[in-house]
Amino acid sequence: MKRKSLILLICITLILSALITGCGGKDEDDALIMGFVPLVDADTLVESLEPLSRMLTESMGREVKEFTATNYVGVVEGLGSGQVDFGIIPPFAYALAHKESGAEVILTAVDEDGSSGYTSIILVREDSDIRDIQDLRGKNIAFVDPSSTSGYLFPGAHLIENGIDLEEDITYQYSGGHDKSLQLLLNGDVDAIATFEHNVTRYEKEFPTAREETRQIAMTDTIPGVSVTVSPDMDDETKESLIKTLTGLSELPEAQELMIDLFNIHGFKPATAEDYKIINTTAEVMDVDLD
Repeated sequence: MKRKSLILLICITLILSALITGCGGKDEDDALIMGFVPLVDADTLVESLEPLSRMLTESMGREVKEFTATNYVGVVEGLGSGQVDFGIIPPFAYALAHKESGAEVILTAVDEDGSSGYTSIILVREDSDIRDIQDLRGKNIAFVDPSSTSGYLFPGAHLIENGIDLEEDITYQYSGGHDKSLQLLLNGDVDAIATFEHNVTRYEKEFPTAREETRQIAMTDTIPGVSVTVSPDMDDETKESLIKTLTGLSELPEAQELMIDLFNIHGFKPATAEDYKIINTTAEVMDVDLD
């Protein structure tokens, strides 16, 4: 059986997004619209991205404006409808966009050492009696979003591969953000959360005691890095300009500092669809039909 809740939620979101974008339409000017998903509070993210937009505008010689969707699928729909020119989005969001509209990945994020990719982990509270995956049976888990790679797709597949039936053996909810999942765990509202590695480091300012109060019980296979995905309508000249600017992020120290602070992204390197094939494989394990 397909995961009906995921498919239904994606369909509803796509319909709503289409209605919203159909009413407004893209700006008439020549600005490039840069899309993000809400890894942090959406209002805070919009304010934080404004300086980045200005720096990219200066570097590319073309105005760049930020757009923050309320969820992952908002940027996917924006890329397909032409409301968003490029998105800095998680791997599963790229896979959906590629299937839906032919959106193209051009870059992947890299760490401080130049490597690309990350893992998803499952966290519990330090005082929990949960020691391994099998102890999650009968527990309440917070996933991030049904379109989240590290917050749902990969950890969900990892649970299934270890004999946990997501519909029968656990109860789960969607928090809407990695920071929100961590808050639910610390508050004792859930027994465990699925999130990206280094979550407690990323949100150390917001949750200074998280490192001492949480414990990791599982880790997934490596996930491809956050992608820079462009609209299928983007011309080659704009792609090249975007690639040149983002791969040269170190030449824009303030912009690089913002990317590190907001997303722990230290830079970008070229990528192709081949680098993201594991997303399709994992989607099959999760019985999610990307079509």
